[in-house]
Amino acid sequence: MKIIIVFLLVISTLYSNIIIDNDIRKKDNFTLEMFYDDSKKLTIETLQNKTFKKIPSQFTFGHKRGNFWFKFTIENHSTSKDFILNFSEPYYEEMSLYKKVNNYWVEEKNGLIKPLKQRDVLNHNPSFELKIKPNQIKTFYVKSNSKLTTSGEFEIYKKKYFNSIHGYYHDNLYMFYFGILFIITIINLFIYFRLKENIYLYYSGYTFFYLLWVSAYSGLILYTPLEEYYYNFLMVTPMFIMFLILFSSEFLNVEKYLPKIYKPLNIFGYIFGVLALLIAFSFEPWFEIMNKLASVLFLVLFSVAIYILRKKNNTNTKYYLFAMSIYMITISLMSAMVNGWIENNDINRYSFLYGSIFEILFFTMFLVNRFYVFQNEKLTIQKELLELKDKNEIILEAKVQDRTNSLTIANEELNHLMQEKELLLKDLKLLAITDSMTKLYNRRYFTEVSENIVSLSRRKKELLSIIMIDIDKFKNINDTYGHQFGDDVIILLSNILIKSQRKSDIVCRYGGEEFAILLPDTSLNSAVAVAEKIRLLVESSSITLLSKKDFHFTISSGVSQVNLESENSVETALKRADNALYQAKNSGRNKVCI
Repeated sequence: MKIIIVFLLVISTLYSNIIIDNDIRKKDNFTLEMFYDDSKKLTIETLQNKTFKKIPSQFTFGHKRGNFWFKFTIENHSTSKDFILNFSEPYYEEMSLYKKVNNYWVEEKNGLIKPLKQRDVLNHNPSFELKIKPNQIKTFYVKSNSKLTTSGEFEIYKKKYFNSIHGYYHDNLYMFYFGILFIITIINLFIYFRLKENIYLYYSGYTFFYLLWVSAYSGLILYTPLEEYYYNFLMVTPMFIMFLILFSSEFLNVEKYLPKIYKPLNIFGYIFGVLALLIAFSFEPWFEIMNKLASVLFLVLFSVAIYILRKKNNTNTKYYLFAMSIYMITISLMSAMVNGWIENNDINRYSFLYGSIFEILFFTMFLVNRFYVFQNEKLTIQKELLELKDKNEIILEAKVQDRTNSLTIANEELNHLMQEKELLLKDLKLLAITDSMTKLYNRRYFTEVSENIVSLSRRKKELLSIIMIDIDKFKNINDTYGHQFGDDVIILLSNILIKSQRKSDIVCRYGGEEFAILLPDTSLNSAVAVAEKIRLLVESSSITLLSKKDFHFTISSGVSQVNLESENSVETALKRADNALYQAKNSGRNKVCI
């Protein structure tokens, strides 16, 4: 008898078909099969001979950039034929279903690569319609990859049940969560405008951007026009971290207890603000860099708090450590889960919501109480001042004068901070429109300013031309002499372009070794002459190798003119210039073509 039981257990382990019965409206906690394709080159046809690994339907594999293939063999023992395969996470770049139709594999794309309105199932999580006749066995494959973590849960629903209840619990939980965070943000902003204390402004910024981060993490942001910018929208992550650091600095009164740490800690926060701007323009590699910096965030904050507690035994610091400890435990569970260190379950996946709401409510109650204490102190001071006025008018006037002096000093400090802010904004604006290596304008600024120049040229009835420039055999330069030498070549060419440009010309690094020049009030022939002049300057220039030998390089250029009568932007002219550039490349390089 024991042998039979052991045999049945082994058979049940090996048997991985997913069985759907009549009494099952939702199928979860089942076993499916997985194959990891690190090369990302396998197709559905070449996959058939691979050996799959059995895994639970709720899984985590950490941060891997390859393709994960999941195999579902479903036995329909119910009377229904319409089902929904749902995946719990919205942030996967691709989540595509493969099913056989007339002996051919048909692909149904989903994930961030497919806009929400174009999906067969209108759901922010990847969901697919499955048709399986009663008593039929069908096999489906799902291919997925993610720029973030590879974790989540597959669930199978009967279609009617899915349409009636799916998303009700988690979406309502998130909406309730958002409502609380929004109210807390408004309360703290109100107190900030009453007291003008930065701690309330920083906490409002923290709760607001944390709210936006949760909206991205939950997938609800996909219902907004920001859907196509999902990864860039994750710039809210370093933003809420920046405000958390600034809030912590004020809450712990670091400027008073650790004055040498105050400025470095705030600078650490502002670094996350800069990373937010970089992520807004380019998700990779800045998001990964931000994650590495964030990994030391709690260690830094806890170290500062513990040091202040040991030094001053401050009550505020005890409250801070208590609230942040609760939050850190829950966020650490989620972090460990997404990194693949612990299993994926609902506690590890969602406990951060409860930990963060506890931390936020705790700090909010503390800050509101601080506001009421301030108000009571203010009323007490007013009462004392009235009593002093009755007793001694001279003393009252002295108090008023002292208060006026304090406000004057505070106002001067505020003006100084505003000046520093203006300087920082100017630096950030310059950083946003220029290429850091060449100091030329970047492609984004070139696109923006070209629209204004087209309008101005049309109004003045002036000609407008474009030159596209590319360094010849640049890949060979990098492969032969190294990327640093390649950067030196790009910088040399940039310096030549800067010296050759007129005040009205717009020169930008368009991408890699490619450059673009916008020439207002310039005919096509004049633009060709400018391009030829630059080509000759480059041809006659050289850069010294480590071997002390001179290295010469050449460029190819494409020139076009904007048709201001029929073209509202430079896009079409850019394409013509780019085609001319490729013509120059294909006809021997070191040429200017129209």
